[in-house]
Parts: sequence; structure tokens; C-alpha cells
Amino acid sequence: MGLATATDVTARLGRPLADELEAARVAAYLADAEALVIDWCGSDFIQHQDEPIALPLYGDQVEIPHCHFPGLKLTAVEVDGTAVLPEDWKLIGDTLYLRAGTSVGTVTLTASWGWPAPPPVVIQVICAEVIRWLAVSPGTISEKTGELEVEYAQTAADAGLSHTAKASLRRFRRQARSIHLRRSVTPF
Repeated sequence: MGLATATDVTARLGRPLADELEAARVAAYLADAEALVIDWCGSDFIQHQDEPIALPLYGDQVEIPHCHFPGLKLTAVEVDGTAVLPEDWKLIGDTLYLRAGTSVGTVTLTASWGWPAPPPVVIQVICAEVIRWLAVSPGTISEKTGELEVEYAQTAADAGLSHTAKASLRRFRRQARSIHLRRSVTPF
């Protein structure tokens, strides 16, 4: 994927990576942090050009998932492999309306969407999480001899995204809204 790089991390660390082992840890942590950010936000933060999107059709409208925003631009619509003329469909918000005729099937959209470049806050959050995980040294952090007590540090793999990271990314996450009914009226 490559939203953030090892170079981004070293720039924020203020030092080069110490050795191959640290470089391997940074690469693994980058992949983990990116996956967590993408999953939490519901967006991959990359630009998609003329890619197909297959969605089930029930009725005369299709709700397009949040992951295909921002900047969704449709160039073609097909229903079960048959092209739909541009005057027979309309995209309003996140809903594609089709002129009456088909009620069940598969709609395939050819569309472009996404981010021309990842937002700087996304790169910053990924790097901050990697640096935070690098600072965690798993292992014994305290021992007690009488009544034998051992305490272990949290590992980076158990950490997940911090509350600060989630707060920084909140604007990219789709928020739950109240349920509303859609009428079966098409805007044609």
C-alpha cells in the first residue's frame, strides 16, 4: 500500500534506523498501522481510476458504500452485463437511481474515486503509531521476590490504534446516523 514510508518515520524519529532488525520492525509496524487506519476509517486513501464496482440491485436504487468516496465519478453503469444509458441513471449523494425496468440483479459501475494523495494527518498518525510501538519493549517490567510476582509489558501487537490516533482520524470515519426510510421514487 505505502501510505507512509520508513523515510517518514525516520524524519519524525530524528535519527536513522539503527540496523536491519529495526528496519524490519519499522516495515512490519508500518504495514500493521496502515491496516488499522484503513480498517478504522473505512477508506484506503488512494486514487482509483476507472475501476469496476459490483453491487447487488434490489429495486430501482443502489446505495454506494462509503469506501468509494470522496470524489466518486461514474463513467458507466451496467445491469447484469447490459449497459445502461446515461439518461437512465442518476447519482444523488451516495445513492444511484435507475429508471424503472430492473429490480433484482447486479449493478456494475465503472468509477473513479479516492484521494489524489493521502491526507498529511493520516501519514502523521501512522508514523506516530509506529514510533509508539517501537518505544514499547516487551518483556518483564517488574519482579517481586516475596510472594513471587512478575509483570509483563504490553507488546506492540496488542496495542492497536491509540485514542489520540482515533481522535485525529475521526473526521475520516463514517459516523452512524439515524435511520431514514428511502422512498421508491426515482428522480426522473
